[in-house]
Order: sequence, then C-alpha cells, then structure tokens
Amino acid sequence: MCLRLLAAHNADIAGLGWQTGTVTGRPVLGSRQRRACCLCNAAGAFAYVQACVELLKPTGGKLHAFVASLPNHGSKALKMRDGSATNIGDKEKQQALLAQDNTYYTLASQAADYNVCIDVFLLPQAYIDVATFSSLTNTTGGSLYHYLPFNPLMDQDQLLNDLKWNVSRPQGLEAILRVRCSAGIDVESYVGSFYKPPTSPTDLYLAAIDCDKALVAKLVMTEKLSPNSEVYLQCALLYTTTDGARRIRISTLALPVSDQMGAVFKGADLDTQLASLTRQVAVTLPGGMTGAGKELILARITGILSAYRKYCATSSSSVQLILPEALKLLPLYSLALQKSPLLRPDVRIDERSLWIATMVSASCPRTLGLLHPRLFAVHQLIAAGSMPPAGHLPEQLVLSSEVLDQGGVYLLDNGADLLIYMDQEANDKLVQDVFGMPNMEALLRAPQPLPVIQQDNPASRLLFELLTALRLSRCAFMRLRVAKKGDPYYPLFVNMMVEDRSTAGMSYVEYLCHVHRQIQDKMS
Repeated sequence: MCLRLLAAHNADIAGLGWQTGTVTGRPVLGSRQRRACCLCNAAGAFAYVQACVELLKPTGGKLHAFVASLPNHGSKALKMRDGSATNIGDKEKQQALLAQDNTYYTLASQAADYNVCIDVFLLPQAYIDVATFSSLTNTTGGSLYHYLPFNPLMDQDQLLNDLKWNVSRPQGLEAILRVRCSAGIDVESYVGSFYKPPTSPTDLYLAAIDCDKALVAKLVMTEKLSPNSEVYLQCALLYTTTDGARRIRISTLALPVSDQMGAVFKGADLDTQLASLTRQVAVTLPGGMTGAGKELILARITGILSAYRKYCATSSSSVQLILPEALKLLPLYSLALQKSPLLRPDVRIDERSLWIATMVSASCPRTLGLLHPRLFAVHQLIAAGSMPPAGHLPEQLVLSSEVLDQGGVYLLDNGADLLIYMDQEANDKLVQDVFGMPNMEALLRAPQPLPVIQQDNPASRLLFELLTALRLSRCAFMRLRVAKKGDPYYPLFVNMMVEDRSTAGMSYVEYLCHVHRQIQDKMS
C-alpha cells in the first residue's frame, strides 16, 4: 500500500485524536515558513547542521545543508572508508553502508521531534560518506542530492533546478500520519522517510512530506476474513501547508474480499509490487550481503509465479512459463533490480548508499524510472522531422544492444541522468548538427565532461525538444552526459541495457528460463 501526499482540502478530523493547534507539544508553523541554509566545510559539517537545528527548534521549518567534502576533522569527524579498494571484502563494503556515527541519527531524531526537515546537497569530488548523511534526510523527511563529481559549469543548472523544485513543489510540513484498518487487518510495519518515536505505536511523524515521496505500509491478516465481504483502509494525514494553514487529508479505500486466487492476481498492482520489493531489498543491504538480496528477489518472484501456476493455470503445459497479465513484466523489473547499483558488484559505496536512501522513500514512478530507463532513437526522431503530438513521447526501445543501429544516436533517461550515445559510425553531418563538431574523431578526442549546446539547425532543436519533454515528465532537470566509448559514461550506458547479458547478471531470456526452472522445481 503506497501513501502519497495529495491536494489539500479541509475535512472533519473528529475521532482521530488530533488537534489543529500544537501537536503533542511540538511547535506549529505560523503564517510564514521558516528556512535556514548552511554551507559546511570539512571542519564542522555536523556542528553547522546542529546549530541550524537549534535555531529552528522554536518554530520548526526546513534546513538546506550544502556539503562539498568529507568532514574529516572537527566535531563528529567522519573517516574515509571508500569500498573501491581491492583489498576490502564484500562484508566490509556492506558494513560501510551503515552510518559510521550514530550521533547524526540522534541529531535527526531531535530535529524531527521539533518539526525540522533537513535537506542535504552533496557536491563532492570524491567519497563523502552518503550513508551517514542519509540518516539526516531519511529521519526528517528531507531529500538527499548527490552531484559526483561536481562541476560548477556542467551541474549548475541541475543544482538550481533541484533547489527551486525543492522549495516550490507541493509539500506539507509538521505532519502526522496514521493508517487505520477494519477488523481482521492490521499494519505490521512501514518503510519510508519518517520518524516514529517509541511513545507513538500508531502514528508516524513527518517533519516534511512532498509529492516525490511515498510510504509503504505492510498489512497483515489477524483473523480469517469472510469471502464476498469488504475490508476498509483509511489513511489520515494531518499537516501544515507552506502558508501556515493546518489541514488534513483523509483517504478511505474499500477492498473486496475473495477466496479466488484468480481475482487476486487480476487486481495485482505491478508498480506497488515493485516498490515493496525494492524497499525490502534496500533496507536489508546495510550490514547484509548483496547475494542475500538477489536470493530474496528470486524467492519472491518464484513464489508469486508458482502460486499463479498452481491455482490459476493448472491446465497449462509445464514446459510453458505462464505469467499473469497484470504482472507479466515482473520478471523484467526484478532482473533490472538485480542489475541496479543496489546489487551490482562494481559499484562504489557512496553510489550504493545513495540508491538505498532514494529507494526507501521514492514514489512508484521514480522507482520504475530508476530501475528500467527509457531509451529513444534520436536519429529516427530527426529523420521524422518533428516530435509526436503534444503530450506524447517518441516510441521507446527495448533496453538491449541488439536494437542499436549502426551510426545511430540514442538518448537514455533513467529519471536521474540523461545519457546521449552516438555510434562511432555516425556520419559527419549528424555529429555537426548534434554536437557542433566537424566529425566523429573530433568528438572522440573531446575531453569530458562534454557540454551539449543547442545548435541552430532542425536536428539540434528536435533533440532539445525531446530533452525538455523528458525533464517535464520526470519533474527533474537531469544532467545531460555524453557516453563515448573509452570514457567513464560509456559503461554506465552499457549497464543500463538490462536485457543484455553482462557482468551484473543474465540476459532477460536467460533469466526467464532460470525463473521457469525454479518454478518447476518448486512445483515438483
């Protein structure tokens, strides 16, 4: 069950046990939102953040912390523990996904208790310990941004757009969330960015909540339910708008109870299944092993599909892999999850920590975008001469090198970055129109990062029209990088071809065969 902040409106809050004034002794914002900003150096990032939290305690509010390097001396200094060294084992790398100083979590808990949300902007050139800084954002409902390596010339647009969207997006402050269920159903646990004090068994405290985040509530059956009846779920969110008005949003859902497995699979939601599975993997990685995460994914997929074959497709031949219509892409997305930076073996500690922090609170569309990018053939768009009708994007391609044409130009969008790849056989005119360079040799010799500037020609204008459409669809600026063979961005492009066989795992066809064998073994 995914819970998201929707448009605010007034509603009756009688019976919820909440008040519109001071909430459990915690401050409530007035008519204007309080914000603080701190620029942290290597000597005292923790001290700066702590001072700003103390400043905001009387009123609550939002804190933007900008950190450019690892705070390796001064108060609560952090040690270098980059897991890229070859002499570090997998166990040590996974331990580095844990915060190395619990004082950061303690500070975040204090901030959340006083309705202070902490957003962290990391602008390093090397390792900066994302795992430790993520405890500040995940506990207070904040956002974590990471620009590596930060280049003021190339990254200023994304930084400014991220900051602008952070301030202007639909959001609520000093929120309390409660999920209530009818008899026979109960909430077992939550996963997301929130603070749950020991004295509050039912409520979640969110110093801030915004349209880019979601919470997952895991439900359990506490007693047998009667078929053909209904169960009821209610999510109540009490919060303050950025204008200082106290509001409540109540969403109630009635679900039918059925003893027919076919009805259950017919109503399955793929996005929610993927979000739940991804978060389950993410929360087990710090201190755990990547192998255990892959086994968890395979066990979940095998269990779901074997149950479908056992109860809904008994008449089908055992040599066929039968997939439910609503979940037919679940094996593809589970393979993409196994090949993501969450579980890929060649990933640096900071990148894996960033993915963990992101996936724990990401909305369903963002989770899907990060795991399974969108690939577009730019040269085909240029040949067509125009973008599709308003509101539509060009046809997406399968994420496999088999679809890449010789001499083609491709744009890949994963919700965080944009990569443009040009085959080495591309003609000189295409190189000139897109990159403003005389030929492919000049493009290959150009140093990275290579800026892509709009040229005065139809091909370049179409490319930038597509870039604008993708950025608007993601509500994110997304830095544009050029992937050329022989430079660091090319392996990133190749790793996102999730249907190909690679060092990260099997091809999609091989994975389907592997899942099928697992189902047969389970059924025998």
